[in-house]
Amino acid sequence: MSAIVDIIVPVFGMVIVGWVIGRSKLLSPEGLRGFTAVTFYVLFPALLFRSMAKVRVESLEPQILLAFFSGVAVLYGALMVIGRMQGLRLGDRAMFALSGSFSNGVGIGIPFISYGFGEQGLVPLLMIISVHSLILLTFTCFLMEIDGAAGRRSNLLKRLGGAALSMLKHPVIPAIFAGLLWGEITTHVPGIATPAVIDRILQALAAAAPPCGLIMVGASLAHVGLKGHWQSAAVASFFKLALLPVLVWTIGRYVFPLDPLWLTVATLNAAMPAGANVYLIAQMYGIGVARATNAVVISTAASVVTLSIALLLLGVQAR
Repeated sequence: MSAIVDIIVPVFGMVIVGWVIGRSKLLSPEGLRGFTAVTFYVLFPALLFRSMAKVRVESLEPQILLAFFSGVAVLYGALMVIGRMQGLRLGDRAMFALSGSFSNGVGIGIPFISYGFGEQGLVPLLMIISVHSLILLTFTCFLMEIDGAAGRRSNLLKRLGGAALSMLKHPVIPAIFAGLLWGEITTHVPGIATPAVIDRILQALAAAAPPCGLIMVGASLAHVGLKGHWQSAAVASFFKLALLPVLVWTIGRYVFPLDPLWLTVATLNAAMPAGANVYLIAQMYGIGVARATNAVVISTAASVVTLSIALLLLGVQAR
């Protein structure tokens, strides 16, 4: 119960603060775009770089990727089948599956894991995040292109390559690998280290990342709101919050055995609500926009309960 008070309350308390700010006149849509850019391009990269710079490559467990994405693949495939049974076209099925399998590992996941487990818990999370968007969003874009979205079949490979490149250019991913590389350099090359004054700047920016990320999520939800197709979005949210964590935990426990901390982090990341990239992809293709938007809103609100249950079942204790 103490973990719920120490993790859930501050995390979603700040989301609510962001929602209130978003509903007020303090933050216009233009201001929110600027705030989001600062958070993603400055604050989160500072946190991720500083955290990964302390990690040694040999301490990483690649099997966490197998455990997490095996669970995602199973659920994604199941949701594609359900979508077909509902008579959805391929593009709509892909958006339905993405809505039920893509985790908000950055905006909510990083603050959540940071508050619950500190930098030690961020390492497995960042391993997942480093390829999360590249795998899921690129594959979904592939299905969208196969569906012939907006009649652009002719340059399929070019558009898919552009989509993959845009995922790699996301500010979070270069920061993860740059931090890991810098950590290896400072370990193996004598006399090289991050200057103390630079580290203090990075530390200050890193400390601002979790609260700003959560406020950004809340403000974004205030500007989005619910749209139509809430029933199918609720179904996708149920699978995202209830089934995906069970799949990832089972695979990480019995198929690709993980360290207890890494298993807990992978499971909690699977229990995160749908990320904003879901409706950004939907808007880019003009397919399933209402469903994707509602999935983000509904799953974020419901995750207050499901994440609390997950903490209890996993036996997480407050730090």
